[in-house]
Amino acid sequence: MELLKSLGIDSTLWSHLACFLVAYLALSTLVFRPYLRAFQEREKRTLGNEEDAVRLIAEAHELSQAYALRAKAMNAQIKEIYEAHRTEAAREFERAVGEARAEAGAVLAAARERIGGEILAVRRALLADMPTVSAAISTKLAGKELI
Repeated sequence: MELLKSLGIDSTLWSHLACFLVAYLALSTLVFRPYLRAFQEREKRTLGNEEDAVRLIAEAHELSQAYALRAKAMNAQIKEIYEAHRTEAAREFERAVGEARAEAGAVLAAARERIGGEILAVRRALLADMPTVSAAISTKLAGKELI
């Protein structure tokens, strides 16, 4: 006991120990455990959200790549369809233009033939009227009737 007294430990040790245990149990129940639970919950939410964010970013990247591939495939299909229709339209245009040119050529040839026939008919009529017209002109110029 002398050793304990020399260290400064006396009969109040047990009362100090009892006060410490009561304070520890009270603080543990009221402060330490709620704080530890809140800390663990915050850590779980933070780390869990970070993991979810990383996973969601990876999924978004994969979806973006899949979308890009599908968009590229759709563009290729659209281009094929467009080229096919454009080629078909060009053929149809050439056919229609060819038919129109042939029809215009036939109409033009018929018009030239009709005009040529009308020119010949007018020439014949003028040749037939030429003596009469010449006599009328001569009479007008001479002021008297010439034979």
